[in-house]
Amino acid sequence: MNKKEILFLSVGIFLTVVAWLVADIYHATTEEKFKSKVNIPTLNNYKISKELLETLKNRNQ
Repeated sequence: MNKKEILFLSVGIFLTVVAWLVADIYHATTEEKFKSKVNIPTLNNYKISKELLETLKNRNQ
């Protein structure tokens, strides 16, 4: 390979890398920042009577 062929090959690789970098930066700026919104679960308050706890306690003995 002579110097001219190596120069063309080097310039081609350089331009490919620059194009790849530009495409990656463009993709990063246009991509959605948050892909999915997180739903916060609701907490339910349950009332447990003491009678129920006593019944379960006696049942296991």
